[in-house]
Amino acid sequence: MASMAKCKWCDKGGFFTKVTKDGLCAACVTTVILDIERHSNVIYEAMHVFERAQDRTEKLAECDKVIASAQHLTKYEKKGLTTCSPPAKLVLDEYSGFRKQLGG
Repeated sequence: MASMAKCKWCDKGGFFTKVTKDGLCAACVTTVILDIERHSNVIYEAMHVFERAQDRTEKLAECDKVIASAQHLTKYEKKGLTTCSPPAKLVLDEYSGFRKQLGG
């Protein structure tokens, strides 16, 4: 007997529930995927600016952007969803370390 599908995000499930390959139901898929993409883009852009920034204040500001978006994405990772690459949890740890080094 096949197991019933259950959404990774909202936990709705049942005999008639269908989920995507990511494990999301129709009600969650668009919102969740767009949110993950938006925060992943913030991370990638801020990482890019951080790498090139010469000024400590600018580096701190970009670090904060990365950290905030990575923290936001970790809630999806805790539910078993894929977010960015590398995973948000690793990005969060790395940029929290950078921020500490900058003395923010």
